[in-house]
Amino acid sequence: MPIKMVADRLQTAFWQWGWLLPTVLPLAQLGGRALYTVLISLYALWGLPCLWQRRDRLDRVTTTLYLALLSVILIGIPGSVDPESGLRVWGQFIAQSLTLLLMQAALRESPAHFDRLLNALALSGLLTLVGVYLLLLYHWLEMADQRFDPSLQLREDNLPFLLPFLLYWLWRQDPFRRRFAVMVGLIGVVIAYVVIAEGRAALLGLIVGLMTFFWLALNWRLRWIALLAALALIAGIAGYIEPFQKAELDPERPLSAFTKGRSILWQQALEHPPARPWLGVGIGNEAYATEVLSFTIGGYPVQVKHLHNFLLDAWYETGLLGVGLLLALIGTVLIRLAQSWRRLSDNDRQRAGILLAAALALMTAGLLSFSYTSRQLACYLFLCLGGLSGILSGMILSVTADTDPDRH
Repeated sequence: MPIKMVADRLQTAFWQWGWLLPTVLPLAQLGGRALYTVLISLYALWGLPCLWQRRDRLDRVTTTLYLALLSVILIGIPGSVDPESGLRVWGQFIAQSLTLLLMQAALRESPAHFDRLLNALALSGLLTLVGVYLLLLYHWLEMADQRFDPSLQLREDNLPFLLPFLLYWLWRQDPFRRRFAVMVGLIGVVIAYVVIAEGRAALLGLIVGLMTFFWLALNWRLRWIALLAALALIAGIAGYIEPFQKAELDPERPLSAFTKGRSILWQQALEHPPARPWLGVGIGNEAYATEVLSFTIGGYPVQVKHLHNFLLDAWYETGLLGVGLLLALIGTVLIRLAQSWRRLSDNDRQRAGILLAAALALMTAGLLSFSYTSRQLACYLFLCLGGLSGILSGMILSVTADTDPDRH
């Protein structure tokens, strides 16, 4: 078979179903890091060659900012302590963050692709929720005679991201009269798991995501949204009071005890900024800043690998240029969305509300937990940004076509 024919078939297959590969990644994470790495590598190696012929579908502003971000990160690698590690992490970051570009192109391939994306993420959310509870049961039975540490063994990080898609799928089931009760029950099941996992960052992300979803996607009144958020927060605090108890470990620094030392990390990072303020210490090299990443809490020494705040992590590793470009990329999408909101159709508002809820849930949790190179931010957040850019690009092209004098 000629090489060109094979290439054409691979390209056709990618735009038919291969572009949906990131939707199975949350479920793949339950199978281990190796499975996730294989799938995201396949997605990047398959999708990147296919993107060239669809490059006209990309939003120029977000694409330019994205390429500038990758360039600044690359420039900072040679002067780092471990350039080889930095280059490897840079490649992993590209493979994951390509969702920003590939989602834009894929969503403009067919009008049906957006619903396919939402349905696939809803199915992934359901299977992931079932999977994490099965893992909970497995760990609970396995560790029956040993110490069970839910904060280390449970995997709640992706639930705030996936919940809006699953809720929207339930909402669309019009003939299903009990959908409200099922939605409330689903929220309760997710909150219960997050509480068991002691995931405070996930709980805050979950609340922000729920508020955004019910406000922008379902257009609920703010008082009902505030009530729902309050109930979710009360349930979380009632089910997990250990953070307040831990404050007693260090009466002089209750905030540090409550945040598990995160506030100490942030203060130390600000007091000891990277030697290269514009380029940082280099991607993947933050772990070498041991004076910043080690602290004592409750009399026990602690050593971590990053600052547990995606903006501070980006600043420390990529400098002012890197974090500035990252904020510019995220801010550009959000500002353009706010400016265009009233001109969106009702259907596109719902779609944008779902993606925005998932994105804000990830960023909220990322301010307390994830690094900018994590799966949650490098892959899933960029997926949401790519989807939002796809909505905005489609709207802009539609408006341009309607006002083009050559068409009349």
